[in-house]
Amino acid sequence: MKVKVVSDTLFKLSPKLSGQLADSEKIFVKNGTEFELVSYTDAEGDHTRLVLANKTLRNQRIWYAYNPDIELDTSPVKLTVVSDTLFKQRPVLSTQLPDSDKVFVKNGTQFDLQSYLPAAGNHFKVALANKFLGEFNRNTWYAYQPDVRISGSTIRLRVISDTLFKLEPVLSGQLSASEKIFVKNKTEFELDSYRAAAGNHVQVSLATTGLGDRNIKDWYAFAPDVLIEGNPPGNAPHKGSDDKPQPVPEPTPTPPPKDTSKPKPKPKPDPKPSKPVPTGPFRLPGFRSTFFLSEPIIPNGNFTWAEATKNGSRIPVSRNVVYGIIRIARVMEEVRSRLGDRPIRVNSWYRDPASNRAVGGARYSRHMSGDAIDFVVTGVHAYTVYDRLNRWWGSQGGLASSSIFTHIDARGYYARWSYGY
Repeated sequence: MKVKVVSDTLFKLSPKLSGQLADSEKIFVKNGTEFELVSYTDAEGDHTRLVLANKTLRNQRIWYAYNPDIELDTSPVKLTVVSDTLFKQRPVLSTQLPDSDKVFVKNGTQFDLQSYLPAAGNHFKVALANKFLGEFNRNTWYAYQPDVRISGSTIRLRVISDTLFKLEPVLSGQLSASEKIFVKNKTEFELDSYRAAAGNHVQVSLATTGLGDRNIKDWYAFAPDVLIEGNPPGNAPHKGSDDKPQPVPEPTPTPPPKDTSKPKPKPKPDPKPSKPVPTGPFRLPGFRSTFFLSEPIIPNGNFTWAEATKNGSRIPVSRNVVYGIIRIARVMEEVRSRLGDRPIRVNSWYRDPASNRAVGGARYSRHMSGDAIDFVVTGVHAYTVYDRLNRWWGSQGGLASSSIFTHIDARGYYARWSYGY
């Protein structure tokens, strides 16, 4: 999302005629200048309120521009209200909120979005790009998922600590001044793509604004210094495919014992069950021993090699992928515990590149590294699963949900998104 100046103009600190403002309240901006935006909204006097994403003018991010002098490249993400609804400040029943924390939104209303993420209770958390709502002029709200439709996708990177973007994923002291550039805390960029890189870095490709004298768009960022939110374009795994997950049914409750007045004889103890014979022998690259599809990946664990390899049809291509499977299997044991030991159905785990393309996965999907799982939890909505795991998982990896499954991976840096369906 960006703005382009199409005529020499003045950016102003309030939407007034420039003659009404002091010199300190306005700044000249040359024709052809472009800025990436966090948001924009209509303002009085044929002006637009602009919140600059990665630059400041006189240490100010918020400016007003005269509409005939600018062109807006609006957000590719649109939210359309499909049923009269209430936007809320918390993802709960509207009756639990005071009037100041909810606002009526009419069927057919459309908004540009900065971002959107899953939230508890089958809600989206949405950040509006072009509107403030309610008596306190808020742009972040919770919308009930069945009442809205979201189209389009974008990826945003937010810098959370002063940092250096680098042309190589190495210590900054190993690079010349021309191979690194300072990026200030709270700077935001729209990305075309991103992927894990060596040395706890993320390789990012900036979508609209290059950096430095050479206007370079491809950089390496130190992973702890950035947060990434948003779904890569075209990333809609399982939507309409044979792998589309189905909700796990609730377990059938055990019937209560029949009431009888006659005492029953004390039952004899059952003989000790014999250990089942493992089935599905197979080999893994880089290991000499034989593995079995029926056996748990972690000793005494709940997840098997059959689940990780789609019943042996997707055998890992390398030892590193095997380690990725083991790493996320340990994570899933804790996930199961945190969600009350409810049964979990694995929908998709390891994917070779061909399988990943077939199900509509992202170009750099962690499923190809083995350390990502799409899963469904008995009796818990996918957005609620996301909400319960979000803070705990933190910067350990990626977390996402569609309305019918949750994704978790161990990429080693913070990434969050919703699949939008």
